[in-house]
Amino acid sequence: MNEQPFFSVIVPTHKRAHLLERALESIKGQDSPFPFETIVVSDVADKPTDAVCNALLGPGDVFIRRNGPPGPSASRNVALGLARGRYVLFLDDDDAWHPGLLAGLAGCDAVARGLPLHFDCTVVKERRLKTKTEILGELPLDLSAALTPQIYVKNRIHMSCFAFPRHVLQDLAFDPHMRAYEDWDFLLSVIDRGMPVHVPFCGSRVFEVDDETTDRRGSSRNATDFNAVLDYLYVYRRHPAPTPELKEERSALFRLLGLAIPAETL
Repeated sequence: MNEQPFFSVIVPTHKRAHLLERALESIKGQDSPFPFETIVVSDVADKPTDAVCNALLGPGDVFIRRNGPPGPSASRNVALGLARGRYVLFLDDDDAWHPGLLAGLAGCDAVARGLPLHFDCTVVKERRLKTKTEILGELPLDLSAALTPQIYVKNRIHMSCFAFPRHVLQDLAFDPHMRAYEDWDFLLSVIDRGMPVHVPFCGSRVFEVDDETTDRRGSSRNATDFNAVLDYLYVYRRHPAPTPELKEERSALFRLLGLAIPAETL
């Protein structure tokens, strides 16, 4: 039987084999003192994805091609049901990790204490062509002051910048019906159980595309999009603001979009 992993790394994917390869190589290159497993869940049959996973996943890893509608939420939920590690991390198939992330986590006090945590990242601008990418630039992002009560108004931290004790995620799931912001909705469910602490090292590389080469599904960049507004309202209803001040901030955000929603309802 395979050794019990300390970290479980969950990677949902959808027909982006050349990007998935970059993500898995960044995981495979980790020098961790603790064993870890990678769980890749694809929402569609795709031979290039199969080839990448066969080449880069080891005997202790898991690769599943699931049934059902496409989307990362359902894929993450399948993987959560299989995760065996003490800590769970999420990595999108178009992002990557910096070398030393798992070693850094293994040695930090927050992990020794079993706390949920988040770390810094770099933001990489790139162009995505059919079978390759072109890096345009990369800048560090200090997230030490990013996780505040304003997380109940708007999210500022990518899911790849978190590490969660598995017991904290018990009975939680990503909502597969949301068009966007499902990560934020999930994160607020975690925060309701305890605010993650910040650890000061750079762990993930978040890749962004700002031009016509983007291949993101369900993009949430346009905050005035009708569906995005509906998803904001959905998140607000599921996670009431804990203070009157935050309720007012929510109302003020909608006023910027031309919507008059009373603060007391948010």
